[in-house]
Amino acid sequence: MEKKNHYIDMLKSFVSNIWYVIALVAACTIVIISIVNWETTVAVLEKLISILMPFILGFFLAYLIYPLVKLIQKPLDRIKKGEYPRVKRYVSVFIAYLIVLGVLTVIILYIFPQIKDSTKELGNFLTKGYNYVITHEQEVNNRLPFIDISDIIVYIKANWSGQLMNYSSDIFPYVYQLSSSVFSLIYNVFFGLVISVYIVLDSKNLAKGLKRIVYAISPAKREERVWDTLMQCNHIFNGFLFGKAIDSLIIGLLCLIAMTILNLPFALLFSVIVCITNMIPYFGPIFGAIPGVLIYLFMGDPKQVLIFAIMILVLQQFDGLYLGPKILGDLTGIKPLWVIFGITVGGAYFGVIGMFLGVPTVAVFMYLIHLFTDRKLKKKQVQLPDSK
Repeated sequence: MEKKNHYIDMLKSFVSNIWYVIALVAACTIVIISIVNWETTVAVLEKLISILMPFILGFFLAYLIYPLVKLIQKPLDRIKKGEYPRVKRYVSVFIAYLIVLGVLTVIILYIFPQIKDSTKELGNFLTKGYNYVITHEQEVNNRLPFIDISDIIVYIKANWSGQLMNYSSDIFPYVYQLSSSVFSLIYNVFFGLVISVYIVLDSKNLAKGLKRIVYAISPAKREERVWDTLMQCNHIFNGFLFGKAIDSLIIGLLCLIAMTILNLPFALLFSVIVCITNMIPYFGPIFGAIPGVLIYLFMGDPKQVLIFAIMILVLQQFDGLYLGPKILGDLTGIKPLWVIFGITVGGAYFGVIGMFLGVPTVAVFMYLIHLFTDRKLKKKQVQLPDSK
């Protein structure tokens, strides 16, 4: 009887292993077919991403807005502790989305029109400046002997004329494509916002479901450690994005106030650029300052260039030494070398978005490596001085 049971156990083990082998072979087959038919695979993935874009955007918006919901809910939880938790949750979500929609409304109704006017004014100025350089080529050459103005003018004429001819022939398809893209963007943003509301409201149940999955697939007796590690990674990544967004908004407002007081032109346009680029740690304000410095140089006013450059330098120092540490604390805890690495690699592969997300991604990897090495050293009973 025992021998029979032994054979039955062996058979069960063999059958279960066969299913693993079949699953592995099927997965490898799908990967090979996908690689062989790479163009079809890319087309299918692009189509799938475009269909799922409202859900992807919804998850991303919920991920960004959720810290704001928690921030609003904290003072509400102190009122009659333990009572009406569901009502407090709905109120905090409502206030958070009211703030987000209010900010979007201000951007659309106030900031966008002013940026449009500033861009138009800047375009007119650049056109006048270009015409002046063409008509006073000798005078500009005498004032700027280190720059070959003639070659620059020939290059601009050759490229601009060709581009204008191309645009004139492709104007209608371009307009159709642009209008289609704008409609698609509005559709995705609208439904993304709606989906994000449901995700935030149901965040506790989603977290419980995710925890069940993590506990189910984690090695035995290590479930809690794996879950805690994932929560810390989420805290680093999400905390950095939310904190850096608040930090950048403050720097953008300070830049706008300073430029208005100093009576510098295109204050709103350059402040928005500084606000956006400030999401890139360390070098963001410098990247944001480059357009302003170039435009002021083209305007031929070295005084404005100097004032603007000093103002950006002061803002960068204020952000790096005081504001950033106050808001972000030691969320990333990585050295400037790894910041440069994250910005470079992220920017090379994913453009501007990669530059934004590169640093928190590197911070998460550094945290995991630090955790792994600490546990290995503890097992070996080796004590080394902290490298920080």
